Parts: sequence; structure tokens; C-alpha cells
Amino acid sequence: METRGKTETGKVGRNKPPPSPEADTGPGPDASERLLTRMEVMMESMRTDIVKEFEQIVSGAVKKEIMAALGPLEAKITAQSETIVSLEHTANDHDSQLISLQATVATLTDRVGSLSQKCEDLEGRSRRNNVRIIGVPEGSEGSRSTDFVATLLRDLLGLDSKPVLDLAHRTLGPKPGDGGTPRPFIARVNLFQQRNEILRKAGASAPLLYKGKRVSVFPDFTATVSKKRAAFTKVKKELRSCPGVKFGLFYPAVLRITLPSGQNHKFEDPLLAMDFVENRLKNMVAPDCV
Repeated sequence: METRGKTETGKVGRNKPPPSPEADTGPGPDASERLLTRMEVMMESMRTDIVKEFEQIVSGAVKKEIMAALGPLEAKITAQSETIVSLEHTANDHDSQLISLQATVATLTDRVGSLSQKCEDLEGRSRRNNVRIIGVPEGSEGSRSTDFVATLLRDLLGLDSKPVLDLAHRTLGPKPGDGGTPRPFIARVNLFQQRNEILRKAGASAPLLYKGKRVSVFPDFTATVSKKRAAFTKVKKELRSCPGVKFGLFYPAVLRITLPSGQNHKFEDPLLAMDFVENRLKNMVAPDCV
């Protein structure tokens, strides 16, 4: 009996597994670290998956909204591109037209300038036989102005006979009131040589008086030529104060100055003429020129 009991006790003791050290001591620090690491990995994996899924959802929605918003913009851009291309073609066409117009304008400008010079020359030639009489009171001519002017020139200048005039009339314009400046007379002399003789005697007989009024006789120039010649008035006034210096204003407006030595100088610009008179001529003829 004792033997059997020992035997059974031995069997029991041999079949029972030995106690685990971990069971006695509980979970250690290494197990906890491994558990935390696995949890962190799982959480990171879940976070990555969530972020990817969210990005897919958001990107899809945003893409749809962007495409919906960009659709009209793309259509507008396409339309604007076509418009810009059309404008570029139009601008190129206009540029070509402008270049052509500039060349045309330059040509026409030269032609107008040439024609203006010809018209000025023709008008001047048509006035070559004319004289302008200034200062005759209004109404003195009566109803026969041509005969009146011929008689006036004969009496004022001491001519042997009345000059042959083709026509004589006052300049166009409104008649001045009482006390106003009388309109000049324009008289066309039949012979050019007689016209020159009238002007020569008018210059030599100055001043001329008619009924106590001073009368002047000048060549009849165009407005352009008269303006150019008038620009030399101040220069001629300075030249009159220089004894021994001769000068003359030639057609259309060329001032010729003859020095006492016989040397000639010509000027078409009144500023250059004045500079010559003030800075050179007066020094050459000083102290007589004041």
C-alpha cells in the first residue's frame, strides 16, 4: 500500500510541469515596451490609412469643385485667346496701314509745300504791276476810283501825264467808321516800267501829302511776303543811323547791306542781320555809327 502510494505520488510529481518564472514574477518591463511599440505601429498605420483616405476624399471633392469652377474660366480664356489673336491680326493690319499712310502723308506734305510755293510765286507775279496807296481818306474817290487814283498819282508825284491804270479799287473789307483808318487803294499799272517809275518817284518825293493827310505808295506784296519784309523794319532803322552804309530790301525779303568799302552782305533772316549790324557793322564804322 505504501509502495503504491509512493508510486502514484511519483507519477503525479513527474507529470506536473514546473512553475514558470514569469508566472511567479508577473509581466516584466520588456513585455510592456514590446506592447507599446506594437500599439504605436498600429496607431501610425491607422493614422496613415486615415490620412490617405481623407486626402483621397478631399482631393476628389476639391478636384470636382475646381473643375466645375475652371470650366467657365477655360471657356472664357479660350474666347479671350481667340479675341487676342484677332486683335493681333488687326493691329498688324493697322500698323501696315499706318506705315503706308505715313509715307503718303510725307509725299502729300512735300507736294503741298511745293504747290504752296508755286501759288505764292504765282500770286506775287500777278501783283507785279500793282501799287498800294495808303492814307487816302475814305470817299475821296467818288464813283470813278480808277480815274481818281490816276489823277492822284500824277499830282502827288509830278508825272507828265496820268499813268495808264487797268484797275484801281480799295482793299476788300468793311468800310471804316468816322475817324477810322481808311482802306488802302490797290492800283494795277498797265506798264511794268511805269509802275517802277511811280515807286521810284514816291520814294524820292516822300513825304507825300493829300488834303493835309500823309499818303504812302508801296509795292503790292502778298501777305506772306509783306510779313517777311516787315521783320526787317528794326534792322533797317539801325542801318539808317550808320553813315556810309547802303542797304536795300530785295524781293521777296532779302536784305543787302553795302559797306563803305564796297563789300556786300545778304541776309534772309532778320535775326542774323541784326546780329551782324550790332556786333560787327557798328564796330567797323564806329564811331560814326551810333
